[in-house]
Amino acid sequence: MSTHEEAVNVIKKAKEILDTPEVKQPFLTHTNVSMVKSVFRITAGLALLGCGWLEMNPYLQAAGVLLVVAEILGIAEELV
Repeated sequence: MSTHEEAVNVIKKAKEILDTPEVKQPFLTHTNVSMVKSVFRITAGLALLGCGWLEMNPYLQAAGVLLVVAEILGIAEELV
């Protein structure tokens, strides 16, 4: 049999565990919203690149490539 003090200590530990609030991370953080924006911008850049390829327009192709590269650099900046 356990002693009274041991039982009290076990109950105190159980109470501490139950009283500790569970911390949940919100989904709408700055980083998550920024990543969603980046996905849209990369998609727009790829669409611009594709349009430039279909029209054989090197300016549209360059604009699409530069937009995608700039957005990839923006993601790298956000993660550092």
